[in-house]
Amino acid sequence: MREAGFEVETAANGYQALTRLESQVPDLVFLDLMMPLMDGWKFLESARQRFPTLHAPVVLLSAVHNLTDEARRLGVTAYLSKPFDLEDVVRVAHQLTQRRGDSPRQGA
Repeated sequence: MREAGFEVETAANGYQALTRLESQVPDLVFLDLMMPLMDGWKFLESARQRFPTLHAPVVLLSAVHNLTDEARRLGVTAYLSKPFDLEDVVRVAHQLTQRRGDSPRQGA
């Protein structure tokens, strides 16, 4: 992702990601649903409650299918099914950051 012009921050689990949101506002969030300690759904629900002004697009990354209703309820912008290629991630990142008028910078 860095080679494509994005600054990337990662988190090992949902709790760590929530802590990072306290000091850093991402332009885009790539979210795996199957994280240790706090899954992606719980992270997203907690992030929406704790940071109501967080408007970064969220892209789900998961092997789980049929997530449309839950994803829509939590305001997910896009979805990539596993396995996916890095080119897919870069393409989606460019589309979503350009749509918002941002220059590509961060994905968490």
